[in-house]
Amino acid sequence: MINRIKKILLVDDEERLLDSMAQRLTLLGFEAIKAASGTKAIDLASKTKIDLAIVDLKMPDMDGLATITRLKQMAPDMKTVLLTGYGSEKTRQKTKSLGSDYFEKDSMGELWDLIRRMSAQDMDRQISRGMVESPGRRLGDLPRMIGETPGMQRLRKDIERLAGLDCTIMVQGEEGTGKELAARTVHKLSHRREQRFLAFNCGCFSNDFNFAELLGSLEEAGGYTGSKDQGSRDIRFTGTIFLDHFETMPGETQRDMMALMDKTGSNRLPDSGEMDIRFIVATHQDLKKRVEDKKFNKDLYQRLNAIPMSVPPLRERRDDISPLCSFFLAQLNKEFEKRIESISDEVFSVFMDYSFPGNVRELRHLIERAVILADTTTIELMHLPDRLRKTTPAPLSLASQPFKSLAELEKDHIVKAIEITRGNRSKAAEILGISRAALWRKLKMIHIEE
Repeated sequence: MINRIKKILLVDDEERLLDSMAQRLTLLGFEAIKAASGTKAIDLASKTKIDLAIVDLKMPDMDGLATITRLKQMAPDMKTVLLTGYGSEKTRQKTKSLGSDYFEKDSMGELWDLIRRMSAQDMDRQISRGMVESPGRRLGDLPRMIGETPGMQRLRKDIERLAGLDCTIMVQGEEGTGKELAARTVHKLSHRREQRFLAFNCGCFSNDFNFAELLGSLEEAGGYTGSKDQGSRDIRFTGTIFLDHFETMPGETQRDMMALMDKTGSNRLPDSGEMDIRFIVATHQDLKKRVEDKKFNKDLYQRLNAIPMSVPPLRERRDDISPLCSFFLAQLNKEFEKRIESISDEVFSVFMDYSFPGNVRELRHLIERAVILADTTTIELMHLPDRLRKTTPAPLSLASQPFKSLAELEKDHIVKAIEITRGNRSKAAEILGISRAALWRKLKMIHIEE
């Protein structure tokens, strides 16, 4: 027996937020049910069992607190979350009195952490009861794609759209952005989810490499059934092959791959039984220029570039740095059996100013280094490499004005919060009701204005 997929009810009158959250929940293995009003949410909850309801505070017909009250009356055991962009201590206390969790939209990373814990706990229960789903369909099996910036929202939308299509995909993005993670997520959401996912680095292919060698690798990996006789192979293979650094594929291998696609018009190997394979290729270079320089097969490029998918660099999604840090810190604490509780404001400021040429991979390596070196519960500047400590931003110097605009009043309020907390930006952000990333951006704007 297999446990049913958990249902999460999303209640918000902002359609774009509903769609974005629903897409991400789907990638995490949940069933997302959308309601644009409190009234609609009550109606949906009366017809189906809801495991978690995430409810916006400000809605036209019925506010979030009233909606949660009604939902709790209908199903006292239902887990609920109030989500708001208008945070206040009074609202927080009212929410807690209803037995509901409270999150602000500036701190979405904390909400996603809660949802991931739900997924992990559900898997633990299934394993203990011997009810684990088949490979590829496990809730905890889906790769974690962290981030709520526009670029990541577009990527999730592309993944969801392309996963169900039986087509070759070209993933474009700089080194370390997570191209293989995107490819694995496509595979996990496709009809091949229960089959193998094999990743190859084309930079390791020899000049005389061909697809026969690739098939031999698959055979050694246990992907074949049937005869191994070279004279008449009876191949039965289904799955996804990910070819990274595709721009480095040798010319002969490019021609082999093109011939395979030309002869069949699909992903089947001619005259050798069935081999249902989806190719996902990845590159961090401008393949169009390589085609112009006659270093890459033009026809193969045109065939593969028909459906491109782009993974954004970390410098274009700086608001994702904070949740990524939290995720890596928790992951590395477990790996190295450490108890690092936080990252200092100074380190976080360095990260927000740094260009991250190595992208998410580089961020993880930096945190891994710091976790290994740290002998306290906080990652400090001393735990970063010298090249990063030299980029530490200078302290902000703020001046008052005789006549106050709204922007100046906000600035004074922020400065006061910083002073009260003696420079602790995490506590200042909590007092101001915003995330640390949002506070950093506002401080950055003040500094630029001066």
